[in-house]
Amino acid sequence: MKNIFKKKLFKVNSKVRVYVYIFTIFFTIIFLCIIYLSHQNRILLNTIKYYYPVVNNSKIITELDFQNDDSITKFVNNKVSFNNLSYIPSDLESISSTYVFDSKWNSRLRSEANLALQNMAKDFYNYFWKKIVVVSAYRSYLYQVWIKAWWCSDIFCAKAWFSEHQTWLAVDLWEASSKEEFLSKQELVTYFNWLKNNAYKYWFNNSYQKWLEVDWYNIEPWHWRYLWLPLAKKLYDNNQTFAEYYHSNN
Repeated sequence: MKNIFKKKLFKVNSKVRVYVYIFTIFFTIIFLCIIYLSHQNRILLNTIKYYYPVVNNSKIITELDFQNDDSITKFVNNKVSFNNLSYIPSDLESISSTYVFDSKWNSRLRSEANLALQNMAKDFYNYFWKKIVVVSAYRSYLYQVWIKAWWCSDIFCAKAWFSEHQTWLAVDLWEASSKEEFLSKQELVTYFNWLKNNAYKYWFNNSYQKWLEVDWYNIEPWHWRYLWLPLAKKLYDNNQTFAEYYHSNN
């Protein structure tokens, strides 16, 4: 009897061990899958945070809005103005940082535009070991009035209430008074070529590329406007300006 009992007990123990091994392997695989998926999700979230900065209380925009003054894709040029003369967004930040040199010392942008600028400037710095230099960012209505008082032509300076700088989403990079002057400097040409090929990844677009007939302004290689990423990429892929896209969709 004892031998029979021992044999049965051994068989039971053998089955238990097999089940334990199976469950151990099974739960180990599940655990490893959870770790792997968590890692992938973390990569995905970091990618989203990098290329899709937080917009309007953590809501990522999903459609174009050319009309609303507060919209990331608000369209203005010297024929299309703001709705509110005194429009000022609420989420403003200083742009000066490790990777951005603010030549005015007090320039500011909307928070999502600033985050994208900082990301772009960091990658620019890692490539050139130079800071991006911002010579102009936000301009108020009154400041634009002051600029125009110096008899700056409409094709060079936007009228007050008609300037992309009042969106708090546009920056002028490096100092130049004309396209010819800007493109005569090899260093600036090199920087411009990098921006042409990379700025869309950070939601930025060169607003004025195709003269008056298209953009209503002279060419400005220094003027970059923060936009919705799918739109910035679409403009890049199709070699379009924001004005061309706006007029073809209105």
